[in-house]
Amino acid sequence: MVKIIYEGDDFKRMMRTDLQKLERLVDAKKFGIFEVNYKEGKIKVEIKKKGSDIVVKRWRAM
Repeated sequence: MVKIIYEGDDFKRMMRTDLQKLERLVDAKKFGIFEVNYKEGKIKVEIKKKGSDIVVKRWRAM
């Protein structure tokens, strides 16, 4: 059983339709950095596998 972990408060504030699009990426087992809709604009999120879990967090370039 795979557990999906959302890191950060950004995902709690996402609109339902935007979160569903993100969940489709996770369900398709796509890993990497993707640009998704967030309210009026777009943000980049990183989807990676950590052990048997999938971690989704906002990606910020340093």
